[in-house]
Amino acid sequence: MDSKRLLRIAWTAFMFVLFSWNIFSRTLSGGDTVSVIGTGDIMLGSNYPSDAKLPPHDGKDLLRNVKAILHDADVTFGNLEGCFLDSGGTPKSCKNGCYFFRMPDRYVNHLLDAGFDVMNIANNHMGDFGPRGRENTVKVLKEAGLYYAGLVGVCETSRFEINGVKYGFCGFAPNSGTVRITDLAKAKQIVAELDKESDIVIVSFHGGAEGKAHNRVPRKTETFYGENRGNVYEFAHAVIDAGADIVFGHGPHVVRAAELYKDRFIIYSLGNFCTSGDFSISGISGYAPIVKVYTDREGKFIRGRLFSALQKDKTGPVLDAGHLAAKEIKRLTGLDFPETGLTFSEEGVIERKEAKKTGNETPACKAELEPSNLLSLREDTLQTAGHDSTSLTQNIIDFSKQFIGHSYRRGSKGPTTFDCSGFTSFVFRKFGYQLSSSCVTQVQQGTQLVKEELKTGDLIFFKGRNMTSSRVGHVGIVVSNDEKGNVVFIHACRRGVKMEELNKSPYYKPRYVTGLRILEKNT
Repeated sequence: MDSKRLLRIAWTAFMFVLFSWNIFSRTLSGGDTVSVIGTGDIMLGSNYPSDAKLPPHDGKDLLRNVKAILHDADVTFGNLEGCFLDSGGTPKSCKNGCYFFRMPDRYVNHLLDAGFDVMNIANNHMGDFGPRGRENTVKVLKEAGLYYAGLVGVCETSRFEINGVKYGFCGFAPNSGTVRITDLAKAKQIVAELDKESDIVIVSFHGGAEGKAHNRVPRKTETFYGENRGNVYEFAHAVIDAGADIVFGHGPHVVRAAELYKDRFIIYSLGNFCTSGDFSISGISGYAPIVKVYTDREGKFIRGRLFSALQKDKTGPVLDAGHLAAKEIKRLTGLDFPETGLTFSEEGVIERKEAKKTGNETPACKAELEPSNLLSLREDTLQTAGHDSTSLTQNIIDFSKQFIGHSYRRGSKGPTTFDCSGFTSFVFRKFGYQLSSSCVTQVQQGTQLVKEELKTGDLIFFKGRNMTSSRVGHVGIVVSNDEKGNVVFIHACRRGVKMEELNKSPYYKPRYVTGLRILEKNT
């Protein structure tokens, strides 16, 4: 056999191995799958007419019971049912008795801490304190780095990029000052423009009649207290026709049905999610679901999960082992959309009707039931795929160093910008390890270590800005740890991706919390 033929055979074999590894890696990493979480109405406590109405502990614990779930998605959305304003503003006037919601500016930190990325501000309570309340809300959200949309002529859309995926977001409502749900022509125009520049378009609407008697989708215009609240069925279909990929509804203060239309996911109301204050949360009004939607990178629905939570008092949602919210949404979907292409388990797993159970679910599918699980591969599988266990840790470090100098951006998971957990999950995903998207849940995903036990490739965790809190707020990757305990780590911080020596850092040294072993044979 001549040398040229041998070379051709070798080149063909190499390309086959490379192609197979690329397919294998993308399957493991979920690189073609996008996850988006949606929640319902959020009002974290009102300081009107006085601070006496604010929640215990200044609202810091309101979202603690669901925080791990909210962090575990590419994008997390909520409806901000009220304005941010420390004081002042002009209270709205009304004839039938009004509720006024004015949250302190500092409460935006509760949304950040819980993992929210984007907020709808198209709703009736955004105007509770007039132009000043709306203007200050936009200012507070912008300064916090949260994305938002929904006010006509002010912030009708939002565009952002996370983990290489371009998102477009817009919000609609029937209320003064908002982009109107009743103007279908404009709604379709807005969505079509977003679709030109976005991989995934998320639409939020605040519409439909309110209360326990209005938990059905009537497929016609709904009127409440003489106000046209829109035809939410017609609206949702129209925006999907125009290019929307996910539609999150809210407004009735109770949950409503879900639907699959043209392979795109719609849920018509997510109810009250975290409403400390004058909201009624008795019975079904206290159902507070979290929906997690998985799509491909073009927005086509793959699967979903409903996490059931309840509001039993004014201290925030708690997970519900009885899955009441999931059961109710399943029941309502069967009544309102029996023809839809979705199936629901009573535990909240959402699948396409044509999806067949094979008994060979991937680790990612199993993880939906336990969002904090580490989805790691066995070391011998990695060796088969081309990673030698003796060099795996060094390969991880070498790969991570390529990004030194890249910029920090909250919520970003690469490949050009990162936040701390986005950086660690991006790096480990390239080697077959699927980490959660939050340092709060990453710390639960392996064997915890004291500082002296840290080795190359381990994760290292720190407190956040609040030194008095014991909660994890930052994560990096250990580069080395010598016999004197000099730990060097690489991380994505506000100054970008960089390496630091723990003992020489006056900021991080006192904030060290724990280490974590991810690599199974890193001993």
